[in-house]
Amino acid sequence: MTSPKRAIEESPEAFYQRFRTHALEVYLFPEPWGSPLVEVLCGDQVVYAFDRGAPPAPTGRVRALLHGTVRKAKPLEGAPFLRREGPTYRLGGRAEALGDGFYLLKAPVPVLVHGEAPLPEEAEVLLWPPLMLFRE
Repeated sequence: MTSPKRAIEESPEAFYQRFRTHALEVYLFPEPWGSPLVEVLCGDQVVYAFDRGAPPAPTGRVRALLHGTVRKAKPLEGAPFLRREGPTYRLGGRAEALGDGFYLLKAPVPVLVHGEAPLPEEAEVLLWPPLMLFRE
């Protein structure tokens, strides 16, 4: 008999509280009516993320976490990057282990990722869609 897998998060609020020290200041554009996706300006890059916060999403500057689940990982070859590939994201950077399969991937935009297998110190990952946004 195998043991059940532990849930990645207990609730959006508890998840944000657990990792809030890794939150960054982002700018949220007005949410399209009825859409769960928000446009997020992080530095000079816009990403699209599934909003895990209570509706409605605010507009303007907020503290938030971007989070994704690792689909594939390999050692990074080259400079850190973040790019969208269809409905998902591929990013690379230095991976800081946080425990329990969580890493802060220090790409051009820091993203909290979770993977079943350990990540290399410098990693390139393909995430499962969607990229998620947790906010205060």
